[in-house]
Amino acid sequence: MNKPRRRPCSSVKRDGLKYLALTLTLVLAAGASAQLEGDVVINEIANSGTKKAMYSGGEYVELLVVKKEGVKLGGWLLTDLSSPSGTAKENEGNVEFSDKEGSIFQNTLPQGTYILVCLGPKDEQYGASVQYEDVSLSDANNRIVVFAYHSPQHIAPGEGTIQFTGKDNVVLLSAWSKGAAVSVVTWGGSSSWTGSTAVGLSLESLDNGKVVYFVPKGKAIADFLSTDPAAWESTSESGKATPGITNVGADDQALQSK
Repeated sequence: MNKPRRRPCSSVKRDGLKYLALTLTLVLAAGASAQLEGDVVINEIANSGTKKAMYSGGEYVELLVVKKEGVKLGGWLLTDLSSPSGTAKENEGNVEFSDKEGSIFQNTLPQGTYILVCLGPKDEQYGASVQYEDVSLSDANNRIVVFAYHSPQHIAPGEGTIQFTGKDNVVLLSAWSKGAAVSVVTWGGSSSWTGSTAVGLSLESLDNGKVVYFVPKGKAIADFLSTDPAAWESTSESGKATPGITNVGADDQALQSK
């Protein structure tokens, strides 16, 4: 009776190292993809103007949590710089969602949460009304409201100041790295941040004095991940802006059913 041949020790060791390397690769890949495109999406943007017949309220960016398990935004950033090597200036910059103790962004924000980041003074109108800081997760209104330059416990100002221009972009980043974009919207230009497919809007849709908001073509969660520019509506009317709440024409019940 033939005895089974033993594999040489060197072969076993080599295979073991290969298995270990593969395991480490998978673990690192899983960690790198912990936050992915579509976990949180840019859902509405206001670009202030000066003409009476145009939107002249405060500039803001509204985010929407799509990830089923929710997301912690502590350490994430919002910027209108078009690249990580860009130079911050008076009307370009970034802010960071604070990861310090006491910051709302150290908590997991549930799926369906609207996060309104107001980019101007607290007493300015955003949309058709003045907004107030709201950092409660227990008031059942599915919204967080913070001011980029007036909510120091929750937002850490970075370099420069985010002020939108006629041609610009806005990017949500999970880290200050070129490939860390989670959601990108551009209008009349381009963005070199990668990691997420950019929504490329026309200059006319978000020129000074305009608001744009996303209206999914369907009711499923996957419909909220579309990067189709045709799914965005543009308006100059303050009354059609919906900062911090469900967009006009959108059905977000799939995100709100817990």
